[in-house]
Amino acid sequence: MRQLQQLDPVLEELFTQIQPDIKETLTTEQVTAIKKAFGSNTWTRWHPLDLRMTLPIPGLRFYMVLLGGEEQRSKQRLQYAKVLYPLWTPSNIIFLFVFFIILSVCSFATFSSLLSTFSSISNANFSPSPTSIPWIFDKSECEHTSRTWENGKCWDSEHNPMF
Repeated sequence: MRQLQQLDPVLEELFTQIQPDIKETLTTEQVTAIKKAFGSNTWTRWHPLDLRMTLPIPGLRFYMVLLGGEEQRSKQRLQYAKVLYPLWTPSNIIFLFVFFIILSVCSFATFSSLLSTFSSISNANFSPSPTSIPWIFDKSECEHTSRTWENGKCWDSEHNPMF
């Protein structure tokens, strides 16, 4: 095995773990078979949901990957994965706890903001406002209906625009 040009990162890591004297004995056919079996194309299949991001936390380097799609693993492999990668580890519990706290705070802030916006819109449109009553021309009739007589007009201070 004389050449390992243009290897992807997975294969580079794989070949660094092989002892140099064994690596030199590999034939071209063997290297091709290893590339085919362990190349990143077989390990990183296309997923309908594929989110990969680095989290910008000052002083720390974290990344997060979320993959989703149709389950194609066998039941035996799923059982093995449950043992190998348990869900309820201390770091996962802390992450989920912090995630749900942040989600709750953001949801509360969003919904309370939307509620106050809708409340102010509805209160602005439907709040009582003073208006003159055009069919009352007499001060006594105006005051008899619990309204105010001012400048020769009868004013209703609790008139609802939706009336």
